[in-house]
Amino acid sequence: SYLILEAQQEPASTIRSYLRGKLVMSEPRGLPTRSPLPFTAALRETVLETWEKTIIDHNINIRYETKVIGIHRREKWLEIELADGSTLTADHVVLAIGVQGNLRKLEIPGGDLPQVQYQLDDPQAYQDETIVVIGGGDSGVENALALTGRNQIIILNRAEDFSNCKDSNLSQLTDARKKGALDWLLETRPQAIEVNYKGEFPITVVANTPNGIERIPCHRVIARLGALPSRPVLEGFGVGFPTSDAAALPLLSPHYESNVPGLYIIGALAGYPLIKQGINQGYEVIEYILGNPVEP
Repeated sequence: SYLILEAQQEPASTIRSYLRGKLVMSEPRGLPTRSPLPFTAALRETVLETWEKTIIDHNINIRYETKVIGIHRREKWLEIELADGSTLTADHVVLAIGVQGNLRKLEIPGGDLPQVQYQLDDPQAYQDETIVVIGGGDSGVENALALTGRNQIIILNRAEDFSNCKDSNLSQLTDARKKGALDWLLETRPQAIEVNYKGEFPITVVANTPNGIERIPCHRVIARLGALPSRPVLEGFGVGFPTSDAAALPLLSPHYESNVPGLYIIGALAGYPLIKQGINQGYEVIEYILGNPVEP
């Protein structure tokens, strides 16, 4: 007896947050997939279509738009508290919620303006705009590259280089700058985003650069700042951590069980951000719960 609780209207919200047409990688390449859920490197749309078909074919028991706000260990079971005020009970709970729902936001004046967004769905929707992309990681670089050709792109990177990027992204980024398709400012942090009441550009980014304050008029800001640790949420469920470090991972057994009996944590939340790892861990946890021997 099982039930999947999904906070969103559709499954696989992390994949849906990727750029349209993005190639979803299946790293590590040599790792076989244990689960019946098929997964190979493919376009975002293909992965979603395959998973949606599998959910229908297997008649998977999912309740959508159901947000969990609390998990409490009782004497004989786990009690799951839902946002609508109702509760469920279960012998076991597997947390596979990832970290995408907890995106870092700009904590500066103007960070909540309507022209500021924290993910990019369809780059084709933007034409003839000046766009400031904040963040020098893979997400920021991929967003910037996808917007070139039709827009003027400026990347603000607080680091001194793009060493956190994949080699392929770094190569494309360098080529794009050589061709004049985009530009970047390194060791630069945004200080504020101001509203312009006159002129072509609705906002101005005020940035602290190595050469002083620079004002960058633009149409929109796309900030890709990664995700905040979900530690406060997990601690609210009673999950323990080895240290006080905000980036510390929860204490888990070799079978991914937390210090709360019956509460398991897999995927990015457990420190394994790759899709194939999460799929395999889900399979391993269920086999373990069913009492079947499974090699980690």
